[in-house]
Amino acid sequence: MRTAGHILLWVGILLTSFVSVREAAQIDWFLYGVCAAVGLGGVVLLRMTAGAGASEADKLRAGLDTMRASLAALRDRLRDDFHDKRRTLDVYDIKDRIDEQLAPALASFADVREAMIPSFGMQGYADVMTRFASAERMINRAWSASADGYIDEVWKCLERASALLDEASERFKTLEIRSSSGT
Repeated sequence: MRTAGHILLWVGILLTSFVSVREAAQIDWFLYGVCAAVGLGGVVLLRMTAGAGASEADKLRAGLDTMRASLAALRDRLRDDFHDKRRTLDVYDIKDRIDEQLAPALASFADVREAMIPSFGMQGYADVMTRFASAERMINRAWSASADGYIDEVWKCLERASALLDEASERFKTLEIRSSSGT
């Protein structure tokens, strides 16, 4: 819609310029008015769609904020609610803790992951999502190991998930810095 507005604006400007210099002695005011109306139509379209571009940028910013918060929450919960309580947690209760404390943050990150594409490009998206998806798989493996009672596998998977989330978070921060500096 914005492209159409730009096209109408420039076509209107060019046509009114052409009409006004075509015959210097006498301007066809009707044709001039029609051409000016085309240009004004472009201005109206641009004004109408100006807010849409801003709201899209706001959505992207909100998506990036959600992802940043989700990564931080996942890293904190893995450290505080799992690693620090490693000796006191029952192996069969860990799957329930994963459902309560990790699953919502995993889902909220995944729900807005597409905001990375316009912000970081496809390569940046792939860099972060590869690490995030691997961490999610490790958490799912830990859940399954908990259900089966394999405590060593639970901790191995959660430690690997924690490392992968650290990598994803670092990559995300690097990409945010690059995109904000314009490089």
